Amino acid sequence: MWYRMFSSLFTNLATVLEASAFAVLFALQHLTPTNLRSARSKVLQFNDKLHASSQVRDVMWLTTGLMLALMLIYAPHAKAQPATPTTTEATATATAALPPDVIKLRDEGNTALFNVDYATARTKFEAIQKQLPQHPAGDLYVAIATWLESLYRQRRLQTNLYGEDSNFYAGADQKDEKTEGDAVDPVVDKAFRERIQSAKLKALTLVNKDKKDPYALYFLGAVHAITASYEATTARKFFAAMRNGSRAVDLHQKALDLKPDLYDANLSIGTYHYILGKLPWGLKALAAIGGMRGNKQKGLAEIQTVIDKGANADDARVVLLAIYQVEKRPEDALAVLSTLADKYPHNSLFRLEHANSLVGLKRFDQAYKIYEALLQDPQAAGIADLAHYQYGEALAASKEYVRAAAQYLSVPQTKTAEANLITVALLRAAQAYDLDGKRNEALAQYKAVLARPNVYDTREQAERGLKQVYVPIETSKKGEE
Repeated sequence: MWYRMFSSLFTNLATVLEASAFAVLFALQHLTPTNLRSARSKVLQFNDKLHASSQVRDVMWLTTGLMLALMLIYAPHAKAQPATPTTTEATATATAALPPDVIKLRDEGNTALFNVDYATARTKFEAIQKQLPQHPAGDLYVAIATWLESLYRQRRLQTNLYGEDSNFYAGADQKDEKTEGDAVDPVVDKAFRERIQSAKLKALTLVNKDKKDPYALYFLGAVHAITASYEATTARKFFAAMRNGSRAVDLHQKALDLKPDLYDANLSIGTYHYILGKLPWGLKALAAIGGMRGNKQKGLAEIQTVIDKGANADDARVVLLAIYQVEKRPEDALAVLSTLADKYPHNSLFRLEHANSLVGLKRFDQAYKIYEALLQDPQAAGIADLAHYQYGEALAASKEYVRAAAQYLSVPQTKTAEANLITVALLRAAQAYDLDGKRNEALAQYKAVLARPNVYDTREQAERGLKQVYVPIETSKKGEE
């Protein structure tokens, strides 16, 4: 499905740790449940529930995939503020702009986030809150750190979980806004929501004080953007994510209207134009009814403007990375990723993504060397389970199924193994054994999966695996043709 393609490719931004939240969220400006109902009623003239139409549901999946892309592209730099104004400008027209000493604390906190040092990041952000207690920045950044650390611990900062055949979306299209969502660690949920609510109230106060302050609008939009990202990635509440995303882009557009020389805003506009330009004909017609039109080349040019003139060049490179994947330009994608990985050498997730990109180019031997190096690197010990899992995925892609199964089964043996990843790894081990013709070994692993709590649809897949030999989706589709 095309929405899976967008979900997969745009979530390649997930571990890049650099970009602006509204770069993707701008694309959701008009794709709200209300507008979609209205547009569809004009075209289809039946059933006013959002997910009843397959096309409208596909739009929901597109926005879901884009929302997932925000896992780390916004938060690390936490750019709830565009280019820093002069002191005079800040005093006269931008009361919500951060002063230089606070920006220094923010940047130090962001560097810590890049290095997966959440304790240091939180300390820096708490210092901001103490220095500017009435400003939303401190609470917003602490909420971001809480959210990212939770995603890191859940191993949701990996692109393979959101690929074409991912089970991350399992069951979501069968739910509505009242019934959607997963159980979230109550400690994490409470910590995040208390901080984000505090940031929201402070941002609203700033906006009410001066509705033409672009920085105040930007901060309020950032609160909604992070809330949307949290709902999608942590709670899997996609309707709630869309609603907050729509509000975020509306506020950011207002900020841009007030300050047109914010070159970095071209990132969101360019992404918006590119996505609309890439929509299938039917959805493009549906979008046109709502006044939404995009041009792929125009969008790419606007993104390039950010690299040439903006302060967020790496943000734009991240978006280009995803676009190159969509355009099937793997060499260009790898070049961008290499640039970012060289710039942030202490982030093991970049190295992991580099290896995954090599797999996409079928340069398996080079990828294997990176996986092996990561597994031997003490600095990468915290993601050893993820490295084993991705190594298994690479081996499975090259049809080395026995070796793949061995890597999957190494996941539960790592000291920091995440519970849900263990379950998924056991399922993949079972499927690898099936593909290699080792049915008894496969059955044993399917049973092991059923002995564990369900993760997305692992139970359903394991039960199916007990009844029949696993067949990859692509293979089964070819058999149906």
